Amino acid sequence: MSFIKHNLIKLDSVEARLYQEVIVTRVVEKGNTLVVAPTALGKTIVAVMLAAYVLENKPNSKILFLAPTKPLAVQHEKSFKKFLEIPEERIISMTGSTPAKQREEIYKNKTIINATPQTIENDLLSGRFSLKEFGLVIFDEAHRAVGDYAYVFVALQLQKQNPNCLTLALTASPGSEAEHIQDVCRNLFIKNIEIKDANDSDVKPYVNEIDIDWVKVDLPADFIKIKKHLEEFQTSQLKVLKGLGFAVTENRRYWNKFKLLEMQSNIRRRIISHGKTQPSLFFAASKCAALLKVSHAEELIETQGIGALNNYFDKLIEEARIGKSKAARAITMDDNIKQAIALTHKLFEEKVQHPKYAELKKIVLRQLEAQPESKIIVFNHYRDSIREVVEFLNSAEEAGAEKIKATKFIGQATKGTEKGMNQKLQQEVLEELRNGKHNILVTSSVAEEGLDIPSVELVVFFEPVPSEIRTIQRRGRTGRFGKGKAIILMAKNTRDEAFYWTARSKERKMKETLHEMKKAEAVTSAMPAQTLLSTFTENKGEQIIIFVDSREQASTVNKELFGKEKVKIIMKPLDIGDYVLSKDVCVERKTIDDFVNSMVDGRLFAQLMNMRQNYAKPMIIIEGNMQDMFTLRNIHRNSIIGALTSIALDYQVPVLNTKTPAETAEYLYVIAKREQIGQDKEVRLRVGRKGLTLSEQQRFITEGLPLVGPLLAKGLLEKFGSIKAIANASEKELQNVENLGKKKARMIKKVLEEKYDDNKTIYLEPQDTENSENTEGAGEENNEEVIIDEEPVDE
Repeated sequence: MSFIKHNLIKLDSVEARLYQEVIVTRVVEKGNTLVVAPTALGKTIVAVMLAAYVLENKPNSKILFLAPTKPLAVQHEKSFKKFLEIPEERIISMTGSTPAKQREEIYKNKTIINATPQTIENDLLSGRFSLKEFGLVIFDEAHRAVGDYAYVFVALQLQKQNPNCLTLALTASPGSEAEHIQDVCRNLFIKNIEIKDANDSDVKPYVNEIDIDWVKVDLPADFIKIKKHLEEFQTSQLKVLKGLGFAVTENRRYWNKFKLLEMQSNIRRRIISHGKTQPSLFFAASKCAALLKVSHAEELIETQGIGALNNYFDKLIEEARIGKSKAARAITMDDNIKQAIALTHKLFEEKVQHPKYAELKKIVLRQLEAQPESKIIVFNHYRDSIREVVEFLNSAEEAGAEKIKATKFIGQATKGTEKGMNQKLQQEVLEELRNGKHNILVTSSVAEEGLDIPSVELVVFFEPVPSEIRTIQRRGRTGRFGKGKAIILMAKNTRDEAFYWTARSKERKMKETLHEMKKAEAVTSAMPAQTLLSTFTENKGEQIIIFVDSREQASTVNKELFGKEKVKIIMKPLDIGDYVLSKDVCVERKTIDDFVNSMVDGRLFAQLMNMRQNYAKPMIIIEGNMQDMFTLRNIHRNSIIGALTSIALDYQVPVLNTKTPAETAEYLYVIAKREQIGQDKEVRLRVGRKGLTLSEQQRFITEGLPLVGPLLAKGLLEKFGSIKAIANASEKELQNVENLGKKKARMIKKVLEEKYDDNKTIYLEPQDTENSENTEGAGEENNEEVIIDEEPVDE
């Protein structure tokens, strides 16, 4: 065996594999690259080799490795420490739980940073660090780089701040649709795709074979009876919906879950626009909801069995009893459903199980008999079933059953009465799998990616999944360090078979699409003009400053603003409003839900009062479809109209409506630009009296002096050093400050020294109100008197 020889790679630590070296060479030659390769082909080693190349050629640069979960970030930290010949203290992993001050030190002092993308996104938004010093950024599980996922924002900021930085994106499965793959490439600014397959000649010697088998079972006669009752109910609902014009056919085979959800969305849109004049729309919505619920029940009897279905029926009965859902009440009153529930309860009492359970036990016992030290993962989509499978396996009494040591492994979210598993508990369970305390992990989709799970000898799919990405990830849990095996359980003539063939088809399509894109060089042509390198030029003009309430840090609006030209975002806890765009303009942003809720609990009008008292031009932006406002909560339409009217007439606060966060950001940007650019002035720091630093509080107080704006306040403080020194300075000393004339100095001294008397009006020296916008450095020839304003004139 030969090893990679490199100054920054530990001796005899990285096996020399030609395909990995070729990939690294192509990344260096072609730039930002997406690497698509099956699990266990060493994508992390490619990252290590590329990091060594970058650090050798740019010794002062840094490496950022992004991974979707904390355990995976820690795993990458261990890999870099294991293979790279650099001091271990310069390599670290961190997440949002790492204190902010500590993260700032990490950015300054560490060379290789492994982190979750949400942490980096938040620190970019809050200005804790920039990406300018990085020579390489790696995106693990790169197929996530779509929509609002943090990878998209980080990649955009990288392109804006450091366009010459190299990007490496890693995934085993970017998706089957060309559009999805193009999105990933576009969002990560990918120029090149490198694809490696287990069948490639240079890869074959390093690939461990994975035997894939499927075991088909027949549904028992009673299961088919229950299924028939559920099908008849669904057909009856489809007949009604077809009569109302929403269903194109009453044939159940046409309607998968996606199409049912599409129909539900269509009905909801119609309710918003025509609900008042067409009451039948609400009837259609109830029918569609019932259809979705019973379709789910049918999936449970087909793929999971009586236990899961019985639990689901119990939940529906409870929903109907407490009046939570009209659809649940309609379902439980139907004769077909009553018969299905009765038969399900009977079979549950008799402890009848899906035939998959018996097959699973046989598979597990056979594996442990052949390889007693085996580790096994059983994937199951439903939590109720996971618990049931663990209990079933651990209670087995057949010969060899004593070898079975099964445990559950689930996500962090609490569902119903069952608590989730936090990361600490997850790590404990995985360690117990490693050391042999458990040998079977029964898990949900949480184990498909993002966790450092030990390689196993056998993976069992309790049910097929229609996603090619999830299928590849599940299968990739075996065969990492030796021959692997995957077995897929399927019930004949059910959606199990449909899901299996769908995933197979999508995986084949994914490979074809990737090869076509590579041949056609579709990646670079997919890049939109506005995101090419030449777009991002250094900001040499005027800067727009927007103060943002720190509670808005993770909002999509903030991310959109962050990407605007010449915008500087300053995060602060604001007493008033969500955004401060100038000394006069404060904006409260509300989604439709938030607006209605704040109207009900009284927050809305208190916020309006605060804004009105503190800002000359307060504003509310309501984000979303305004028609939705009238269908949320049980609030009369006139109450909402009355509130909107009161905002405009009584509080004199304009209301803007935007459809999306991107549109909200556009309005904020245009308003801030209009207020600030060309006005030769700074944004006044009157952003609420909480959360200001000492220097900001000093500027705040100094700006309260007559005709003193932000620029002059800063000049006074820099000249005299403190507010006390300013107050003690003579008129002549004050005039030594740039743009502070004789009469202005006299006005400041008068305010500071005159005895307070609320019973008489004190007038200041003459000043021309028409020219008050240009008071700093004004001449002495004006003759009209002016009373001190509550708000000092800005520069």
